[in-house]
Amino acid sequence: MQNLTLLERIGAMEAPSGGLSERQRLERSLMRHLTSLLNTRRGSVPIAPDYGIADVTDLGRSFTEESIAEFKSELERIIMYYEPRLYKVQVKHTPRPDVPLSAVFGIEAAINTPYGPQTLQFETMLDATGMVRMKGGEG
Repeated sequence: MQNLTLLERIGAMEAPSGGLSERQRLERSLMRHLTSLLNTRRGSVPIAPDYGIADVTDLGRSFTEESIAEFKSELERIIMYYEPRLYKVQVKHTPRPDVPLSAVFGIEAAINTPYGPQTLQFETMLDATGMVRMKGGEG
């Protein structure tokens, strides 16, 4: 429970866990934060002007190798800076012809737990509107 946010820890004391393991609660916590972080446009949070990602709506119309490489680097930078629970963050573009007008990225990262370091994997999909959707799983 040490890796949950303060509000999540308080909520966990008041509500039953719903049968979720500590790892599942941690993954959900990370996914909620990453989804929020990656769907926030840079400059929209006055207290942290560099929180979030740059406007990517133009990227969604032209998934060139250069724009994908820039977005991949942006994801790595922003996750490493604003999600301190994760380290060794690696982002890889995963071409998905079955999902047109979207760019899919795999995110792999390590996290320290009471049982030692563990690997987490997430899939991030950027659609043509600039929205980011995430799926998580164990590594």
